[in-house]
Amino acid sequence: MTDSPQERPRPTPRPAPAPRPTPRKRVAGSRRDRDPAATTVEKAVATTVERTATTVEKAGSATSGRRTGAPPAAGTAPAARRRIPALALVLALLCLSAAAGIGVLVWQRLDPRYVDADVLAATRSNVEDLYAYDYRDSESSVRGKLDALTGDLRAQYETDLAEGGIIDTYEQVSATTRYEVTDVGLQQVNDAQDTATLVVFGSYVVQSATTGQEPAPAGSECQVTPEGAQSCVQTLQVRSVRTEGDWRIEELTVLTTS
Repeated sequence: MTDSPQERPRPTPRPAPAPRPTPRKRVAGSRRDRDPAATTVEKAVATTVERTATTVEKAGSATSGRRTGAPPAAGTAPAARRRIPALALVLALLCLSAAAGIGVLVWQRLDPRYVDADVLAATRSNVEDLYAYDYRDSESSVRGKLDALTGDLRAQYETDLAEGGIIDTYEQVSATTRYEVTDVGLQQVNDAQDTATLVVFGSYVVQSATTGQEPAPAGSECQVTPEGAQSCVQTLQVRSVRTEGDWRIEELTVLTTS
């Protein structure tokens, strides 16, 4: 039995062959044509550029964060902010303290509110040495008197206490003298505190072979002590100066005497 033309199978069409790719032209400088040394240099340059860009970017971000109030990186910026204000505060306090100290020193120099207590003690001691005399040791007594003085007053006492003067009279009557200080008051002191005027209150006591034989003059502020000495109230005005580190008497005036 013969098949009809309608029943014959149709041949399956074969796919057209895919076009073959056209070979790409090789360009000078392509990867296969590059020199390995040149490739290494290019990589190094690229790495450097990349790092530089990253650093600039971070710096810009940090600056922007400080200006705009953006939160800084955790654990770094807050600590830096805490350290810088603390250091500034410490430096400011040190500057203020130094300025205050200088101001106080200048103010005390121009307007002193205190007096060196040495001038009071030294004046008391100098007055006691000046009035002290013991006929049993005239040389030491004279030396003590002169050591308490300075300037013209010392020169004057050197003349008065020379041989043939008052010392000979003291030795003849076996005299001893002293000044019993009751109090010392400061009258004036200069800004440099090297010159001062003081008032010394006390009694001048003289004892000799003849002092106890007669009573004290009537109406005077003198009296005869039980030891046979004559004690008279005497107030002194003393001008003391600091010379060679020590206070000495430059002038002496007897204000009241009996």
